This record gives sequence, structure tokens and C-alpha cells, in this order.
Amino acid sequence: MGKHDSDEGMGFFLGGAETVKNGIFWIKDNIKIIIIILLIPVIGVGAYFGAKYITNNNKNKQKDTLPVVAPNINENKKEYIGGYEVLGSIEFSSLGINVKVLNSNIEGTNYINDALEYGAVLYYGEGLNEMGNTTVIAHNDANNFFNLNQAEVDAEFTVTDESGLATTYTIIEKKSVQPDDLSVLLPMEESSREITLITCDEAGTERLVIKAISK
Repeated sequence: MGKHDSDEGMGFFLGGAETVKNGIFWIKDNIKIIIIILLIPVIGVGAYFGAKYITNNNKNKQKDTLPVVAPNINENKKEYIGGYEVLGSIEFSSLGINVKVLNSNIEGTNYINDALEYGAVLYYGEGLNEMGNTTVIAHNDANNFFNLNQAEVDAEFTVTDESGLATTYTIIEKKSVQPDDLSVLLPMEESSREITLITCDEAGTERLVIKAISK
């Protein structure tokens, strides 16, 4: 019995089916390998974007944690007279006194006598308008404390520090002492903001002392 056209078609179909069947079994036997092969590009892409995300995230964290350093705007704006830093000023308008207060200490060496030729000098204390007793000395001449002997108890004057802060002081004591009397450097009240002004009296044998306090 000869082949019928339908047999050839069926043989082709069966052969194809067998091929498909064998292919299915092959895929089943090698499914793990196939999955791994298919996952390789996926894993690679995921790893790339994952690494990029972590890097960007770390950069953002570093930006958040970096300290912000403010520029030192006032570094070169200090005022100097005769080579001495100006710490502020004392203004006693009723007596016509308006004098700069200088820092006579330069690199650990004190040049009080020379600095006094250019203005008043911070002699003792942490600085102008600081807590405790600050002592300022100046010559008894027209450019400094010439009229200080006319000051009276309860009179007021203004001290301006280098930051521009102006503080008003009220005189609570006026007296003359010997040049070696260091008791005037002590504060009169505990935890107070005081200032002591010292100059020579007219004869030059004693020191005129004005003690004032900021209320």
C-alpha cells in the first residue's frame, strides 16, 4: 500500500510534534540554566542602577553632614592707631571726652607707655563691657582724660566695644590714690559689669580714680 499524501502530512506533523516534545523535555531539563542565562542581563542592569543609587545617596548624605563654614567677614576690618589695635571708645559728652581705647599688648609684649601716646589703654580686665572690673588708664591731657577731675558721682558716660555695642555706666565713686595702690583693680560688686578710669591728678603725685558700674 503506497504512501498517501495525508500520511506524509501526518508524518511531518508527528515528526514536528516529536521535535517539539523533545524540545520541551530539553527545556524542562535545562530550565535552571535557561533562567540563569535570562537573569544575567537583568542582574547586571539591577546591579548598575543599584550601585548608582547607593553612590548618589552617599553623596547626598555627605552634603547634609558637611559643616557650613561662615566666611570671616570682619577679619581685616580691625582699626589701628599708632600700630595698636582699637578695642573701642569712651565718650563722656558732658566733659568733652571722647577717646579711643587701645590694646597695648603686641605678640606677648606690653607697650603701655608708648601706647598711651596715642590714646587710652586697657590696663586690666577681660575687655570693654565684659563682666568684672575693667580698668582703663590715660594721660591727663586735652586728647584724653583732661576734664575727668570734673566728673561727679551719678554722672553717666558711654563705653563702646569693638563690636559696636554701647553700654552706659554710672559713676559710683571718685577718689585719689597713691600710684602703687592696686586695690582699685578689684570689682566693687560681685557679678557686676564695672569700669575704672585712672589718670594723673594735676600735680602728678597721685592718681585720680573714677569707678562706675552698668546697672
